[in-house]
Amino acid sequence: MKQRVSRLQRQLNSESGVTLVMVLMVLMVLSVLGVSLITVALGNTRLASVEREYEGTYYIAEAGATYRLAKVETSVKGYYDQMPSEHSFYDALEREIIGSKPYSDFEPVMGNQPEAMIQIQKVSNDNPRKYKITSTGNIGNRERTVEQFFTINWQSKGGLNAPSNMGVYTDTTIKLFGSASITGNVGTNSDRANSVELDGGAYINNGVIHVPESATNKAVKAPEYMKKPDREHPIPETVAKQPSRLELPPFPDFPAYALPPDKEIVKTEHEKHKVILDGNLRINNYLAENYTLQLHSDTTFKEIIIDQNLTVNIDTMGKDKAIVVDHLNVTNGHINIVGGGTLTIYVRDNITMNSGSTINKNGSVNDLVILLKGGSSPNTRKELVLGGSQVIKGSIFAEDANITFTSGGGFQGHILTGGTRVKLDGGVRSGSLIFAPNADFRLENGAKVIGSVISNSYYGDGDTNTTFEEVDISNLPFISSGDIPDNLLDPSAPKETN
Repeated sequence: MKQRVSRLQRQLNSESGVTLVMVLMVLMVLSVLGVSLITVALGNTRLASVEREYEGTYYIAEAGATYRLAKVETSVKGYYDQMPSEHSFYDALEREIIGSKPYSDFEPVMGNQPEAMIQIQKVSNDNPRKYKITSTGNIGNRERTVEQFFTINWQSKGGLNAPSNMGVYTDTTIKLFGSASITGNVGTNSDRANSVELDGGAYINNGVIHVPESATNKAVKAPEYMKKPDREHPIPETVAKQPSRLELPPFPDFPAYALPPDKEIVKTEHEKHKVILDGNLRINNYLAENYTLQLHSDTTFKEIIIDQNLTVNIDTMGKDKAIVVDHLNVTNGHINIVGGGTLTIYVRDNITMNSGSTINKNGSVNDLVILLKGGSSPNTRKELVLGGSQVIKGSIFAEDANITFTSGGGFQGHILTGGTRVKLDGGVRSGSLIFAPNADFRLENGAKVIGSVISNSYYGDGDTNTTFEEVDISNLPFISSGDIPDNLLDPSAPKETN
């Protein structure tokens, strides 16, 4: 029995070594697996961290661009409100926004402080003007860059200080003689006696006379026979009204565009004509008849000359376009505006219209805007004369020009001028606002205006008439409401650069 127990103990003792080896082997396998799992976990953690940093740098770059663009928008609205002209607006704005600035108002990431370096560059000098934002996001040693383009569009502003619901309104006097008449309300800022004078068969109907309160009993001068209540056109009631400030909106700054390249029309080897040469548009050769100028972009000409009763078509390509020209010289010819957009012509020097020349005769009033820059001094005011069978269909804003339209001259549209004299001699102008607060306005020889006349003084003689028709000044091309437009800034979407 003792021998059997002893033998069993010896067997157990001999197998304990094997068990130890097996235990050690299992521990070794588990250790290797554990280390591998830890290594994989750490690798995944590092990879996730790298991914987070990589994605994070993009969002930091994008956030930087968004932040800077918001600052630009605030500056655009502020300077638009403060600055009176396009030049002063862009000058002040670009001094503030152009250049590089850092932005680091971010939460730390993995112990690193994110930062965006944001640069704004000017891309063009036109209006609208194009800019580029480049924003580089940085977290630790990692970087990503996005870029975003935006345009800024200065719009002429100012509002129009014009009294509403007036056929005629002046700063000083209204004088009607012969059979001259006004249909609608009239008014004057003058508190002097006899500021409104009627004689002969002249009359005012379908309205009242507005004058300052101190002048209600002395403003109207008329013969006794006109004061009879049973007269066909009795003198209207005189009512008190606060004076209205008559002031032109600011005259726009002229933009700067590039001259176009030369262009030649070639019919045969011996029949050639350079229709564009050295910055001049030359519609003065039979080969240029019915030439179409396609305005792919705004442009500048030294002179536009149209002669020999030739026609040029200016194609706006479906968008509003602008031409800056020194001399608009339509000696004997015609300008048609096609393409569906509005054409604005900035004239630095003079407009010449002779013979039976026409501009936009068959188009809409809304197709054409002409801005005529003033002379070098108040003593050298420009003159705009339209007569014979000459026609302009559009709106004109003249900085200081005196304007004369004679009997045959056909003008349809709105007129704003800082000149001291406006004379309409015969003919009918319909749907017009004539705003000339510095001018003595004269209507003679049967001339008629349908719309509204605002001037320094008004004189009507013969069978002339002004009939009030409401003009929506919010649609005038020179006028804004005085509010800040919503579309001053137009951004594109940000994109990552390679």
